[in-house]
Amino acid sequence: MKIQKPIISDLITANQINKSCSDDIKNFTEIFFQLEFTWMKNAYNAFKDIDKYVILLFLINKTFRAYKEHFYTLSFEDLMNNKTIEIEKISIIEIVNELSITKETVRRKLNELNKSGVIKRDKKKISVINPFNNQKPINNILELSKLLTYVSQRLGKMYNLNNLVSKNYYNLIKKNYTLHWHTFLNFQLQYYLRMKKNFGTFENFYIFGTCAVNQSYNLKNSYKINNAVSLNVNNYAKVVTDHTKYKSNGLNPTTISELTNIPRASVIRKLKELLNQKFLVKNKQNLYSIISMRENPNKFLKIGNIFQENQASLRSCLKDLLNLTNI
Repeated sequence: MKIQKPIISDLITANQINKSCSDDIKNFTEIFFQLEFTWMKNAYNAFKDIDKYVILLFLINKTFRAYKEHFYTLSFEDLMNNKTIEIEKISIIEIVNELSITKETVRRKLNELNKSGVIKRDKKKISVINPFNNQKPINNILELSKLLTYVSQRLGKMYNLNNLVSKNYYNLIKKNYTLHWHTFLNFQLQYYLRMKKNFGTFENFYIFGTCAVNQSYNLKNSYKINNAVSLNVNNYAKVVTDHTKYKSNGLNPTTISELTNIPRASVIRKLKELLNQKFLVKNKQNLYSIISMRENPNKFLKIGNIFQENQASLRSCLKDLLNLTNI
């Protein structure tokens, strides 16, 4: 059988990805925010404990890495039909170092996962039992495929890469699921570790991110902003925060609770933390939005730097995913 070798010159470059994303940062960011909001909601709903979910995610991705290293790929259906996923031997210290979670917390979360039947521990050996019982990532695959489709369409128009435009990324991800999802999870884990470092807890970032999604929709629906401002990765955060603060409404605690499924009492407590951290502001109507440059230049600069760092990491991930489907 003739083996089709990849044409190295056809691989997508980082510059092409950056150009295609930056030229329409508003729509690109909206799709990305929706992907992350869907991810966070699924993650929280799995255990009502995002730290626990991230530990489980890390364990699964470690096995996906082993599959990749041994040139072994499972489809989504094949993986879903498996009753267990065996994890490579791993120590608590390795999880502590990789996820920046205390040793006591890791031990407690693993014990809780073991007690609830999500994992089975035998010394350093761990198996994940029925991994899709807690979260079937169909919605995550859909949202990721939307983002890949959008970027591929931009690339097709800008660089005449028409072979990308016709691809069904949803089916391609499902067909070579462990390979593609390992690449995505590498980004996702680093993304949330970065967010936890800056916001203190994953739940704080979940609530902050919900406000960000709301503000991105507000920006999209503003005719004046859409036609008067040339958006790019450097000014996007300033435009979106200024616009929401002075020209549209934020979210109240009840709405945030309904959107995130976090109990209202917990939302109120987390909102107070975010106010104290000066990530959010509250107006007289008790509506919360992201702090703007006018209110706190130093804090806003930090938010802007986080946004740009996330964008760079995301675009590298998209490049790798698109090249996986292009080989």
